[in-house]
Amino acid sequence: MVPGNNFNLLAAHTLRGERSELFFISFMENDSSPSFKNRFHSFLPVEFNLPPDGIPAFFPLLQKGFVVKARVGVSVQAFLGDQFGLGPEYLRDRVKTIFLDGKSVDDPDKTLILDGSRLALSAALPGLAGAVLRRGSPFAGLRSRVAEGEKERPGAPEEGFVSLKIFNLLLPELGPLFLRKGILIPRQDFQEFWESLPGDIRKRLEQAIRVQGKGLPPDQIRDLIGSSSIAWISLAVHSGS
Repeated sequence: MVPGNNFNLLAAHTLRGERSELFFISFMENDSSPSFKNRFHSFLPVEFNLPPDGIPAFFPLLQKGFVVKARVGVSVQAFLGDQFGLGPEYLRDRVKTIFLDGKSVDDPDKTLILDGSRLALSAALPGLAGAVLRRGSPFAGLRSRVAEGEKERPGAPEEGFVSLKIFNLLLPELGPLFLRKGILIPRQDFQEFWESLPGDIRKRLEQAIRVQGKGLPPDQIRDLIGSSSIAWISLAVHSGS
């Protein structure tokens, strides 16, 4: 049985062609402390303009986790639909597993997302793990899930921050959407991502990057994203023909 207390560790297989990778999706409880919002007051704006074939380079960041600013105190359905354009048909047909603060969501229209919530989205997962975790699964009793009415409805929707992760087949479908709207990435995560890029891809991104609206030489880019005085990167990736 998947543990359902303060910490929920889930192992799931994701298939990419002939490769099978094991991802561990780890979520603790919702972080709604007053300091949560204060973490995002200082950030470095970084923007890229790339052709569509350059977007997948950023998908590892979406798997590792990112933060979006959005209206919270609404249902998961409203959060994803009204603000990011994911209709109920898409959620029903494509998003087969939803995790909110360490628990599976079976009814996104009746489950609230709050400031500091942590959300994971996945397409259908293979094997027994996929069957257990799938929304509306007959094996739902084997894992923890958000019960309807478990969270009290706040007084009114408000602006807040939500942590997200996106996995497997949803990456090429949802990744460009979130990257275009803009996401927040911990500076250290972005630095690790940048340094791990193959040389030819990094060179391509260096030519497309704008930091605070300006192009920079490679050494200045490296110094900025390596600066410990910066906590967050505000990342936006736009795609042209």
